Amino acid sequence: MIGNLDNSPQASRIISSLNKDVEPCTDFYEFACGGWIKKNPVPEWATSWDQLARLRERLVSDLRELLEMPDEEGLPSSVLKAKALYRTCVNTDKLESEGIKPIQRILQELSLPPTPPVEVSSNFSWELVAGRGRRLLGLSVLLSVQVAEDVRNTSRNRVVIEQVSPGFSERYLLAPEQFAHELEQYHKYIRDMVATADPPTNATAFADDIVDFSKSLAKIMTPVEVRRSGTHLFHEVSVQQLVQGSGGGPAQWKEHKWEKYLELVFANTSVTLDPSADRVIVMDLPYLQKLATLLSDTKPVVVERFLWWSVFSTVAPMTLSAFRDLGFAFSRAVFGLQQRTPRWKSCTANVNANFGVALSYLYVKRHFDQTSRQKVKNIALTYVKSEVLLPRSEQFFVAEQVDIFQAIEMVEDVRSAFAEAVEELDWMDSTTRVKTLSKLSAIRNFVGFPAWLLTAEQLDKHYKHAEVVENSLFETYLKLTKAAVKKSLETLREKPDRNRWVATATTVNAFYSATLNSVTFPAGILQPPFYGNGIEAINYGSIGAIMGHEVTHGFDDQGRRYDAEGNLKQWWSAATLEHYHGRVQCIVDQYSRYHLPQLPNYTVHGFNTQGENIADNGGLRAALHAYTLLTKREPAARRHTLPGLPHYKPEQLFFLGFAQIWCGNSTVGALKSKMVEGVHSPNKIRVIGTLSNSKEFADAWQCPLGSPMNPEHKCVLW
Repeated sequence: MIGNLDNSPQASRIISSLNKDVEPCTDFYEFACGGWIKKNPVPEWATSWDQLARLRERLVSDLRELLEMPDEEGLPSSVLKAKALYRTCVNTDKLESEGIKPIQRILQELSLPPTPPVEVSSNFSWELVAGRGRRLLGLSVLLSVQVAEDVRNTSRNRVVIEQVSPGFSERYLLAPEQFAHELEQYHKYIRDMVATADPPTNATAFADDIVDFSKSLAKIMTPVEVRRSGTHLFHEVSVQQLVQGSGGGPAQWKEHKWEKYLELVFANTSVTLDPSADRVIVMDLPYLQKLATLLSDTKPVVVERFLWWSVFSTVAPMTLSAFRDLGFAFSRAVFGLQQRTPRWKSCTANVNANFGVALSYLYVKRHFDQTSRQKVKNIALTYVKSEVLLPRSEQFFVAEQVDIFQAIEMVEDVRSAFAEAVEELDWMDSTTRVKTLSKLSAIRNFVGFPAWLLTAEQLDKHYKHAEVVENSLFETYLKLTKAAVKKSLETLREKPDRNRWVATATTVNAFYSATLNSVTFPAGILQPPFYGNGIEAINYGSIGAIMGHEVTHGFDDQGRRYDAEGNLKQWWSAATLEHYHGRVQCIVDQYSRYHLPQLPNYTVHGFNTQGENIADNGGLRAALHAYTLLTKREPAARRHTLPGLPHYKPEQLFFLGFAQIWCGNSTVGALKSKMVEGVHSPNKIRVIGTLSNSKEFADAWQCPLGSPMNPEHKCVLW
């Protein structure tokens, strides 16, 4: 696989991360990460700090350097747009000089008053404000409307309507006594923001209305647990049926102009909804019905204030520094942030969000040698000219001069390992097994970056509608948002692109898409300590486990509901499902018992984190078996050792590789947020929970049965 590299940096990193005062069979996370945790406190400008965060930090610094370099001759226009956006964003003097005028202009465009409403405006209509807000600002307030694949037939797109967060954690809003501090700080943030914008306003009363109405919205939302369960229903209706409320809605339904709202969302696009022909998928019908009642029963001025605040709080940080200072004060009080994010950093993230593929072009040019770039470009040109899908091995490429075939080989090893595990499952019947293997085989790999990004013509075509107005950040934001929303909504009349990337190369993460049935590993994550460690055992324990994690997502409590084509369908037999649910419940119960000393009164939410926990457990097992497949194919892979760790067997290094990618620290506020509403378990629990279910781990580290890391009862699904 990775060849004979100098392993001393990797060895030094691994050794310095250890805490050898802790027994590995007592607390493997502390053993593997204690040294790292001690040496890497949370930086003042962050609320959590781990290996992913460190890698993202390095990437952002690399991107800043690329953005600030003098323009080279012949750069694609999309790259020049990205650099212009960066220059515009860091020019805070210009933002100060314009004051709050840009906010007032957008409020006026949405038919809202320039200052917080004292009494309801004569022409106020929530449908008008929310509809225009969605179209012009991409703002989802009260409800969300988007275009996405029809989950029951992914060969077509549909309008999808669902509930949306009221702007602050609904978990916190629903438990005001438990989260009194957080709600107090949110109230203070609203009050101070409004007082800064318009001192004459009774800011306290305004904040009271926002928090109270937010609580009302939180109470009518479909809980996460219900949305995650198999009993959660999708309702498909025609636009006409939706407008008329024929789904059994309350009497107040017809008091609202749903048709007008949808017209405004799709205004100035090529799409005109046909009331009888166009279908709408409603994800949260009970919420929508309760929303109709709530809006009718609430004083109109309160609804207008909530919409005013939703717009104002979205755009205000792009104007005066005073508003950004208040945002920082809120983050400091709630999440423990100690220092403002440097302007260059937030601007780099902003550019990456808007021009990620263009930044990927710069990134690949910098980190690829000329020969590799030419090879990629030649294949990209072939792809563009033929307009056909290239073979998997030629379609995707990896940055940082790592051989693409090595990364793809790892994914294929993981896939083969998962398939062998499926073949051996004693709780799955033969019919379900065949369909499971078929779906597994159909998963497509997206590794590194799309080949076409090195072709300037294709790159510029991708961003042809993106417009940057130099030295006017607010106007640029509006133009970029309008263009992006228009492009997204107009896909309603198009066939879904089954070969699209769900992330740019400049992303430090990995993904599984249930509707596309694809896994994506961007170039950003294919670097040490996740990849390229010089030792195959460590590579398979780190990026291999992440690859296994994403593949396993296709068969977790959510992913398993979708078939090989990404359609929501019941393709499991009843008997197999019964066994499956029993094993999943074991994992839910196991993780629900975990807590951390920093928050003794909180436990992991085993139900809401089950998908990620299933993926962690299944991914680790698949990666370990994938490593054995490699060593059978290449016996030399087992002979690699690390300086300073000569007595550690490859299997032990594998588990160290897995544990050390999750070494991390967090502020109490950020940890609380993760425990209360996160879908991932805290990093320590991801390691402890997964490894304590692994017999192979216990064998590798010779942990006695009954020791903390080798409990007698283990939860095993995949």
